[in-house]
Amino acid sequence: SFAKAGITLPRTAQEQHGATKKISEKEATAGDLVFFGGTYEGKAITHVGIYVGNGRMFNSNDSGIQYSDLKSGYWREHLVSFGRIK
Repeated sequence: SFAKAGITLPRTAQEQHGATKKISEKEATAGDLVFFGGTYEGKAITHVGIYVGNGRMFNSNDSGIQYSDLKSGYWREHLVSFGRIK
């Protein structure tokens, strides 16, 4: 999505985490990134989604491409931080 908009981001969630300015959840607006940890063994940051507002994100995972709730459940349990592309 970002490449189509002319924005270059690193490939992995961990690298994208390092390439963003960390912001609070209250500051997050549509288009900011949401980072998660512990979704599988390995690196600290293991998944990233695109925040769409109202406590929801757009992401791709084993279930396919979907909108997901960040207010409770699996994604809330694994939420690490929000980031804004510099």
